[in-house]
Amino acid sequence: MEKELKNDHSCECCCEHEHHEHEHHHKHEHEHKHDHYDDCDCCCGHDDDDDDDDCGCGHDHKHRHDDGCGCGCGCGHDHGEEVNKGEFLFKVICGGALLIAGYILSEFTEVNQYIYLICFAISYLIVGFDIIKEAVEGILHGNVFNENFLMGIASIGAFIVGEYTEGCAVVLLYTIGEFLQSLAVGKSRKSIADMIEMKPQSVTVIRDGKPVSVKPEEVEIGEEFIVEPGQRIDLDGVVVSGNAEVDMAALTGESIPVSVAPGSEVLSGSVDLDGALTVKASKLYSQSTVARIMEMIENSGEKKSAAEKFISRFARVYTPIVCLIALLIIVIPPLLFKGDWSEWAYRGLSVLVVSCPCAIVISIPLTFFAGIGACSKQGILVKGSTYLEMLSKCNVGVFDKTGTITSGKFEYVSCECVHCHCENKLEHRELLGLIAACERYSTHPIAKSVCLAFGQYAEELEVTEAKNYAGMGVSAVINGKTYYAGNEKLMQKVGVEYVETKLIGTAIYLCDENEFLGNIVFADFIKEDSKNALSQLKALGITKTVMLTGDKEHIAKEIADKAGVDTYYSKLLPDEKVEKVREIKKDKEAIVFYTGDGINDAPVLAEADLGIAMGGVGSDIAIEASDIVIMGDSLSKIPAGRRIAKKTMSIVKENTVFSIGVKALIIFGCAVGIFNENAMWLAVFGDVGVCLIAIANALRAMRYNKKL
Repeated sequence: MEKELKNDHSCECCCEHEHHEHEHHHKHEHEHKHDHYDDCDCCCGHDDDDDDDDCGCGHDHKHRHDDGCGCGCGCGHDHGEEVNKGEFLFKVICGGALLIAGYILSEFTEVNQYIYLICFAISYLIVGFDIIKEAVEGILHGNVFNENFLMGIASIGAFIVGEYTEGCAVVLLYTIGEFLQSLAVGKSRKSIADMIEMKPQSVTVIRDGKPVSVKPEEVEIGEEFIVEPGQRIDLDGVVVSGNAEVDMAALTGESIPVSVAPGSEVLSGSVDLDGALTVKASKLYSQSTVARIMEMIENSGEKKSAAEKFISRFARVYTPIVCLIALLIIVIPPLLFKGDWSEWAYRGLSVLVVSCPCAIVISIPLTFFAGIGACSKQGILVKGSTYLEMLSKCNVGVFDKTGTITSGKFEYVSCECVHCHCENKLEHRELLGLIAACERYSTHPIAKSVCLAFGQYAEELEVTEAKNYAGMGVSAVINGKTYYAGNEKLMQKVGVEYVETKLIGTAIYLCDENEFLGNIVFADFIKEDSKNALSQLKALGITKTVMLTGDKEHIAKEIADKAGVDTYYSKLLPDEKVEKVREIKKDKEAIVFYTGDGINDAPVLAEADLGIAMGGVGSDIAIEASDIVIMGDSLSKIPAGRRIAKKTMSIVKENTVFSIGVKALIIFGCAVGIFNENAMWLAVFGDVGVCLIAIANALRAMRYNKKL
C-alpha cells in the first residue's frame, strides 16, 4: 500500500505508470481509434504506415528525407522542398519560346512540317524530360500510376494523334503548376519552421570563472550560462543572478512578458527582453522544453487522421480505375461504334491528364499541417492530425479540478492546533514546520504552496523515509519520529481521533502514530478565464461538461457552480476517475476529451478519446502522456484549439468535394464529347488548376479566427 513518495494528496492521483513509452491503444465504441503509434516503418526508420501512404500521384507527401535515405516513391518530388528557380525559369522561357515558335510556324502551310516539329520536340524535351524520367523511375519502383506516368502518356499520346501544341502545353503548364505548388507548400512549411526554429548555435557557459562559447549539447546540468538582453534562452534552468522581463510568446502564445529574478525557473525558447541573466542549467539540451517541442511538431505528421488515411486509400483505388476508364474511352467507341481513333484517343488522353488525385492528396495533409501550425502559434501543441480531427469531433469535456479549472495555487486560510486556539499563525511554528517537512518532497500543488508559505519553519528538521499514500497524503520520519500529513482518510488509516475542520477549503491534517496534532487549511480559487472558456466550448458544440476531483463534496460543488460545469464527481481516487470516464464513454454518442494538469492524470488522459495536458510547459509527463499540450495554464486555449480544428476539418471537406467534383465533371465532359476542342486545356486546369486552388484554400487553416 505504501509507495515511494511521488505527488499526491486527497484530491489527486499518484501514477506509477512508466510514461517514457506511453502507448495507449484504445478504441471508442464508434470506432475512433486512439493510436499513438502507426503500424509499420519504412526503410528510413520513419513511421509511415506504408499501406496507406502511397497516394498514386507520385509525390512524397509523407515526410521529408533530409538525409537522402532514398525511401521515397521514386518520382523525386517532395512538395515543399527548396525548388531550383534558375532551372525552372530556363525550362519555362526556352520551352515556352519554342512552343510558341512551333505553333506560329505550324500555321503557315508553306513551312516545312519538320521545322515546326523540331521546335515542338525540343520544347518537349526541355520541359518534359524530367517528367518522363521520373515516370520511368516510378515504374521501376513499382509505382506505376503516378502523376508523371499519366502526364507522360497523355503528352506523348497527343504527339501521336498530331496534337503537338497540346502535348507540349500539357507538360509546360504542369511544370509551372508544380513550381507554384512547391512554393505554396514551402510557404506553409517555412511558417512552421520559423516558429519552432529555436535551436541555438552556441551557449556562453562560465567555466573556470571565464565565459566560454560551446554547443548547447555540451552544456551539463548544473553549469551556469549567460543570457544577454535580447538573446534567446537556450536551455531550461534557474536564474542565479539578474532580473529581466522574459517573452514566452513562442512557447505559450501569450504576448505579456514574465518577470524573472534569482530563483525563478526559465524555459528554453523564451527571450530575455531587458536584463542580463546568469542561469544554472537544470536539464540537458536534448531534454529541454524547446527540443521536446520541436521534436513533437516535426513528428506530428506521422499521426495521420482518418481523413488522410481515407484519401490515401481512395487515391490508390481511384487512379487505376480512371486510367481504365480512359483506356475504354480510347478503345470502345472506335471498335464498337466506328468512332474516329484520333478523336477518341484525344478524349481519353484528356481524361488521363485530369485523373491524378494530386489536388486532394497534397491539400488534405497540408490543411492539417497548417491547422497544427495555427494551434502552435496559440500555444497549443498537437501531436498529430488525428488528434486535431478528434478535437473537432469531441462532444463531452471532462476536466480535472486542481490546476485545470482552478489555479492550483493554494492560498493559506487558517491554522488550527489541538494545543491552543490562537489565530496568529506565527504561534504555530511547530505544527506548520512539521507539515512543511512532510510535504517537502511532494510535487502536489498544495504541497508546493505549504512549502512556499512555511518551508522556513522546517529548515532545521531532518526528514527521512518519506512515503506517499495514494489519494490520502504523505508520511515522513522527522527527527526520528513518524508523522502523517493528509486528509481524513489518512487519519482514519492511522487510527487516531481527529477534529474535522468546518472551514471551506482543503485541509491538511497532521498526526503522529498516537495522537492528532492539528491542521492547516488552504483554498484553491477558480481561474479568471475558466467560466468563459467552458461557456465558449458549449457554444462550439460541447454538449456536456464534467469535473472530476478527489476533493470534498462542498468544495467541488462550489467550484462547479462558479465555473458553470454541468456535472461533477467528488472524493474520487485516481482509479475512480478512470472508471468515471469509462462510464461516460458507455454512451455510444459520447466522444470524450479529458483535460488534466499532465502530472498525475496520465491514466485518465489515456482512457479518454483525447487527452489534453494543461500547464504542460517543461513537464515531461505532459509532453509524453497526452495528445495535445496546452503551453500555459489558460483553459481558454481549448476553445481556441477547437475553433482551429473545426475550421481545418471544414477546409478538408471543401477541398475534397471541390476536387472530386471538378474532376468528375471534366471526365464526364471529355467522355461524352462536350469538351471536344478544349478537352486537354480543361484537363490541365482540372489537375494543376484545381490543385493550386485547393492548396490556397488549405493555407487558410493557418489563420486563427476568434469568431469561427
